[in-house]
Amino acid sequence: MAVAAQATEARPQLGLTFAHAPSGETYLKRQYARFPFHVTQPFHLGGDVSGEATVILQALGAGLVQGDRVAMDVLVESGARAHLTTQGSTVAHAMPDGCAEQSARVVVCKGASLHFLPRPMILFAKAEVTTRLEITVQEGARVLWCDGYLTHDAVGNGGCFTRLDAETVLCDASGEILALDRFVLDGATLDAPGIMVGFPVHAGFGCHGYREPTDIIERLASAMMDDDAIYLGISTLPDEQGLFGRILARDGVALRRAMSTVREIVTASP
Repeated sequence: MAVAAQATEARPQLGLTFAHAPSGETYLKRQYARFPFHVTQPFHLGGDVSGEATVILQALGAGLVQGDRVAMDVLVESGARAHLTTQGSTVAHAMPDGCAEQSARVVVCKGASLHFLPRPMILFAKAEVTTRLEITVQEGARVLWCDGYLTHDAVGNGGCFTRLDAETVLCDASGEILALDRFVLDGATLDAPGIMVGFPVHAGFGCHGYREPTDIIERLASAMMDDDAIYLGISTLPDEQGLFGRILARDGVALRRAMSTVREIVTASP
């Protein structure tokens, strides 16, 4: 489920608040979910001394269809540690006369941490989707995110998606933009001759608040150097507040493997 774009409803379909318990573990302090979201019970991995809580979102519907406006709000309170992912990818179906929008607003408070890693969106032929991911970080907050997409021709007649308009914004508590990534793609451009042929999976990822981003980049490049199923491009954010990268992958399995490496290396950083 790729998440991100203009919030178009007064109340998002999903609202989650993670909080830090006196025991040291993170728990789900508040949850609100209506169609198409279902929230699974948070769990903690054995041996993880950080107390990080993992929540896996499930989708009750068949995916995004023309006219859908889907939004979520996520708040990670001070000191909490959260990992939010999805059970599977969101499918964007054919939209011959319109589009769908999907958005996420994320706030990571002082001293908190969030890994926001949904599965990539699957763009069917004639899909048209606008996505927006807005991340606000307070002092001392850490965040790792990924927003990915892959194309799929369900009927095998050479069809491609119509348009993908995607934006990721990273802001501080005052609203100042720390980093902005925005692109608009159509299926024909993505399928044109060039480096992306044979690599139908695209993902943008980044992290903020982790020290020594240059060292993280070097370790990521070394770890993925010999993986011929991916292309990796990566650089530091302004003032070395973090890093941002792009991955092109041959399939969803290769992307998942790459992002597991990213998470492992970033988490091990000071």
